[in-house]
Formats: sequence, C-alpha cells, structure tokens
Amino acid sequence: MIQRIALAGVALAMTFGAVGPAAAADPYEINMITSMTGGAAFLGQREVESMHALEAMVNKNGGIKGRQIKIVISDDQSNPQVAVQLSSQLAAKKVPFIFGPSLTAICQAVSGQIDKTGPVSFCLSPTIFPTAGGYTFMGAPSIDDVVPVIFRYFLSRKLTRLAVITSTDASGADFERRLAPVLARPEFKDIKIVTSEHFAPGDLTVAAQLARVKAANPDGLVTFTVGTPFGTLLKSIHESGLDVPVYGSGGNFAFAQMQQYVSFLPKDLVLNGSRGITPDPTATGAIKRAQDQYFAALAAANQRSEFAASIPWDPMMIMLEIVRRVGFDATPDQVHAAMENLKGFSGIEGTYDFTTHDQRGLGESATALFRYDGAKNEFVQIYPAKR
Repeated sequence: MIQRIALAGVALAMTFGAVGPAAAADPYEINMITSMTGGAAFLGQREVESMHALEAMVNKNGGIKGRQIKIVISDDQSNPQVAVQLSSQLAAKKVPFIFGPSLTAICQAVSGQIDKTGPVSFCLSPTIFPTAGGYTFMGAPSIDDVVPVIFRYFLSRKLTRLAVITSTDASGADFERRLAPVLARPEFKDIKIVTSEHFAPGDLTVAAQLARVKAANPDGLVTFTVGTPFGTLLKSIHESGLDVPVYGSGGNFAFAQMQQYVSFLPKDLVLNGSRGITPDPTATGAIKRAQDQYFAALAAANQRSEFAASIPWDPMMIMLEIVRRVGFDATPDQVHAAMENLKGFSGIEGTYDFTTHDQRGLGESATALFRYDGAKNEFVQIYPAKR
C-alpha cells in the first residue's frame, strides 16, 4: 500500500507540477454547481466532500502548474431554475467552465442555456445525453451503457420475466424510455417486461403499484429513482412481500442511505456503479495509478468510496488536465476545443476518449453492478465478477 501511494505521488507530480510550495498567485478558482440543499442534497454534499479531498490532494502535490486550486461551491437547491440563475451569473463572469450540476433535470436546464456558446459544463448525471459538438460534457457511463449490463446480469441468472417501476421525474422517465431500444437487440430476445408501473417522487407509499407488480409474477424487478423516493419504494417492496432480485439506480449507492434502509432492504439488491468505485485488482498502468490516488486521497480525508464520491472524480481530474494544457486564462471556446480533442486520459473508471464527439468519454466497459452487504456495511462488485 505504501508503494502504491508513493506511485500516486509521483504521478501527481508529473501531472500537476513539481511538489513544493505554490506560487504566490491567488488560488485558481473552479466553480461547481451542485445540490447542497433540497431533495438531491444527499448526492451534492457527498460530491463536495469528495472534491475537497481531491482539492487537498492536488494542492499538497503542488497544485496546477505551481498554483493552488480552490473549488467554489454554488448551491442550486435541487432546483433547475436556481441552477440556471447561477450558471447565468457565472457565464456573465466569463468563466471558462462550470463543474456540475448533478441531476438530470438540472443539467438539462443548464445545458439549454449554455450549450451553444459556453461556458463548458461537466454534468455529473449519467442520464443526460449531451448534444454532439455542444458545450455540455459528461464523464461517466451513460444510462444507455448501464441498461445492457442490467439485462445481461439478469440473463446470467436466468431471470427473464422482469417488472419495471420508475418515478415520474425526469430521471425515471428518461430511464424508462431507454429500455425498449435495448430490449430490441437479439441478445435480449428472451427477456419480457411483464408490467411497467410508475409513482410520483412525493408519494408516501407505492403499495398499489407493488400489488400489480406482484400479481404479474416477475422473477426480477428493475427500478429507477433516487434518494427518499427510493426508500419509500423499498419499504413498499418489503411490505408487499415481493421476494425477487431488485435493481436500483447507482445514485443510491451510499453507505449512510443503505444503513437507513437496512431493516427493509431486499435480500437481493444490486445497484450500478463504475469499475473504479471499489479497488479493481485487474487494473494496470495509468488506471491503477489513478485508482491508487483516489483511494489514498479519500483515506486521508477519512472518506469511503461510493457513487457520489467517485462520479465527480475523473471529470474534475479531466478539467484540471485541460487547465494545465490551455492555461488559466483560457476562453470557453479554448476549453471546448481541448475537451473535444482529449483522448487517452486514464482515470479511475477507465481511459477516456472525447474525440468521438458524443461528449461522454466513456462507454459500457466502465459499468459494473454491486450488491450491498448490510452486515458488513460494504458494497461488493458482483457483475462483471472481479478476478
């Protein structure tokens, strides 16, 4: 482990500059919009904790080109309108890029405002689909990459009669729209959706929908919602007596959240994440070094790796690499051009390629599924199996 951390330090020194005292210049400010309050605060607060760990790691190792960094947080209150106001203010200041937001509806609102002229926005939601050539990017496997992995997992267990239940918000609706095109592939010809149900994020129970799901006699349940609504859904699943494997959104991949729900968690619950969210024994080279840096930085900050900690990590490291390449005074157009030509950048989730102009950088190969072990309070990658 000591050797890994040493390697991480060497890699950081190569990327960010020689280790030593930073220049006297003011810290380089990176503006991040995320949800510190409101319904998505459970994601935003954890993202910010992770970014503070990254900030400490980078600054300890000399900053960017000898200059310290400072991540400046703006709270969108889990509200698209507030996020648009914040991004308008930042655009007026001519900032080159905005880090975040985190939720689908909020990213969509901000993207609609800045996508043609900038600044560059790095959305942290996997359920947004940026416009090719636009100023909105994302740095995680999209839901189009996640859905095939979900279905392959169920097929690997010979579970083919699946029920679907999603929330009626933007994320849930978009997830449901993505199912049919994937199921049309020949490899999924044996899977049948026996019923599709919906519930509002503010509902206090999902009992009626679960009764219909149970009557359809599925052998697996695919869900999609995050936060408090997911807790409501899990409690209703428990009370209904439905006992089948359940898939849930990776946005719920959080230790504190799982501990709150432990008394009514399904016996067989899997959540999506990325292959870098837990140590990958098959990782080599630059990806292994990136993972060593990540886990060492979290450990130094007394943090554990989970979805909201991992999902902003590579995007922020990518943006710091862009700053290193184009300089502190770059325009949004210069940042955009550098992003669209970025290829071969290795992070904790894999090696990124933005030259395909799908604005995503990563694909299906970075996706994995995890089971939560309530007794040990641990997440364990179960598909694809780690060797």
